[in-house]
Amino acid sequence: MKKKRFVSALLVAAITGAMLTGCGSDSSSEGSEESKEEKKTIRISTTGEHAFFSETNEDGELQGFEIDVWNEIADRLNYEIEWETAGFPGVIELLDSGRVDTVADQIGITDERKEKYYFTDTYFYVPYKIVVAESTNDINSVEDLYGRTLGLLSDDIAYDYFDELDPDGQIKYVNYDDSTAVPTDVALGRIDATLMSALHIESVKQESGLEIKGVGDAVYTENAGYPFQKTEEGKALCDEVNAVISDLKEEGFLHDTSVKWFGFDPMEE
Repeated sequence: MKKKRFVSALLVAAITGAMLTGCGSDSSSEGSEESKEEKKTIRISTTGEHAFFSETNEDGELQGFEIDVWNEIADRLNYEIEWETAGFPGVIELLDSGRVDTVADQIGITDERKEKYYFTDTYFYVPYKIVVAESTNDINSVEDLYGRTLGLLSDDIAYDYFDELDPDGQIKYVNYDDSTAVPTDVALGRIDATLMSALHIESVKQESGLEIKGVGDAVYTENAGYPFQKTEEGKALCDEVNAVISDLKEEGFLHDTSVKWFGFDPMEE
């Protein structure tokens, strides 16, 4: 009897072991399924110094329109965001070097840039106006700038528009590498004018204390989009993100986020 019990015990142990092995296989399968659902990483460059779009708060955290929009995009696509901060044009250079997948910092879509990058559809319109010293009253249009000095960043998107606005090259352009120096020189009378996003003129004026003002109608309107490298991976990622942007437009997310940060929706203007 003892021998039979011993054999029975071995049989039970064998069956139990097989069952446990089976459970182990299922568990492993479930684990592999879960690993497939692990979040991917998308690397994004931004300045963290762009009022309303990409700011750094007192806790050292990024905030702004771009940050909110990308947090939503990443959530819907199951991405983990890896932010890289740099100045301008450093944020673009990070994309060129392949260190990031895209740039989120009000990047204007131009014909020249479209030759180099895949762009999403426009998600934001940015009107640009002439900015002069508070005491200047005789500049209100591009024509008023003929024979005057206009300060711009060396790689400013404005040059793409001035081929049409100033075809005969009557404006004297002064190139800058430091964006903060431009409005300062305008206020001090070192140059006659510059161009600035109409969304930022008042905030720059208040934060810097400079005596400057925006004048006239918008000189041009920049169409902002997200750029991706012209590779197979870049195209696939661009299409993926673009589909979500389309949904965010239709659902009102972009509208609500614009109102949150700017007080209005530029896409409706």
